[in-house]
Amino acid sequence: MEEITGISTLEGKVSEHDRIFDMIREEIRGLRGYIDGRISDTNARIEDLNVRLGDFKLDMCKKINVTNARIDDDTNERIEGMDIRLNGKMDSNFKWMLGIQIAMWITIISAILLQTFLSAKRFP
Repeated sequence: MEEITGISTLEGKVSEHDRIFDMIREEIRGLRGYIDGRISDTNARIEDLNVRLGDFKLDMCKKINVTNARIDDDTNERIEGMDIRLNGKMDSNFKWMLGIQIAMWITIISAILLQTFLSAKRFP
């Protein structure tokens, strides 16, 4: 067996088991470094994804707000148009009913006057 410095030794000589354990420890350190690097990369990607999703959410909120405002405006315009048409229709219906009532009263009054006139002629 050879003497190697920097590796675990037992009385200045390296045992076969120590060499194997040292190799395993080095592999584990390398694997830990690799895993730590992968975790850091994954965390960075997740953070980037969170930023992108946040930007996407803000953009979608802006678009939704614009769409809601446009829908509100369209709805208000339609309601106002319906109010104007409904009021116009109600006005015309009211005028029509008022005309019918006036014609009815004129007919009734005329009938009463005619009846009175005819009764007066019969019984002078």
